[in-house]
Amino acid sequence: MYPVLFKIPWLDWPINSYGFSIMVGFLLSSWIAVRRGKPLGLKSDFILDVGIIGMIFGIIGAKVNYLLQYGKEVTEVGKMSLWGDMGLNPLGALLLGPIPFAFWFWRTKKSGQPVKLFSWQNGVLMFLTFLFAFVGTRALFLYGHSNEYSWKLFKNWQSGFVLYGGLIAGAAASLLYIRMRGQPVALVADLVAAPMMLAQAFGRIGCFMNGCCHGQPGTGFTSVTFPAGSPPAEKTFQPTSVYPAQLYETAATVGMFFLLSWIYKRKRKAQGEVFLMMVMMYTVWRFIIEFFRGDERPLTAGLFYSQWISLVAFAGAGIWLYVMRSRAPAPPGPVAKEGEPKPSTT
Repeated sequence: MYPVLFKIPWLDWPINSYGFSIMVGFLLSSWIAVRRGKPLGLKSDFILDVGIIGMIFGIIGAKVNYLLQYGKEVTEVGKMSLWGDMGLNPLGALLLGPIPFAFWFWRTKKSGQPVKLFSWQNGVLMFLTFLFAFVGTRALFLYGHSNEYSWKLFKNWQSGFVLYGGLIAGAAASLLYIRMRGQPVALVADLVAAPMMLAQAFGRIGCFMNGCCHGQPGTGFTSVTFPAGSPPAEKTFQPTSVYPAQLYETAATVGMFFLLSWIYKRKRKAQGEVFLMMVMMYTVWRFIIEFFRGDERPLTAGLFYSQWISLVAFAGAGIWLYVMRSRAPAPPGPVAKEGEPKPSTT
């Protein structure tokens, strides 16, 4: 049973703690990014588009990653998992396939950009069209055979997410969108680096109120006791007090937000380095906090999944930052207006 903060009057719709925290974090971080983007010539609707696309694909990526890791745990007895076969219904392609093209055509017309037949953006659109078409064919097939499959993963929609899956999918989708809008990726990445950590802080507050991602059993003033029926209590810890690993991460990511904001305003030497620093800071923290987590997660060669991802991401960001710092520093350049070629930084 997940905590309900309040219900919408007259409609009796519950507003749950986790979803509410995610919403507050998204709105606050988007507001900060919009304010910081104005001096750079970035329009608010563009920044909001980047945030919305990142959030949507982040949620999808986090769910898919969870399903790939814990597929057996969310499959009901006597039913197939959602990956149990490859049944498809071709009609589903007509439902979802046109969505990427329709969205891009609408955005292009609204911004006044010319629609070019041969461009790399159209190659990305073709890939997304095939991807959405495949998802549509699978989704329609599952809808027609819903009784044969286990939907346990989506019954408790506030749980069943893997953060790194969401970060990877959300960042990739946002990067593609930034490129397709003709804006400098490094400049926008630096802009959103600090707000991303603030959004993560609110997400962990939601985890704390939800009871998920909790720490190991503990005692003393640094531990908390969750109510009966919550995930920590169901683990039959004796005592049921656990360390609030979620709040530890909230404090850490709030600190990263202020530190990255200071670097962004005072110490930035090249476009893209603030984002790389954010990756390095968070991956170090995530590697450490995993040792204090008390929820069940599989080990691979002595480390948790998130720790392996942290090691790879830290190494990649560190090498990239070193190479970037080795080059001559380049101050932030002007932002290209929609429909115009990007200004050269060489």
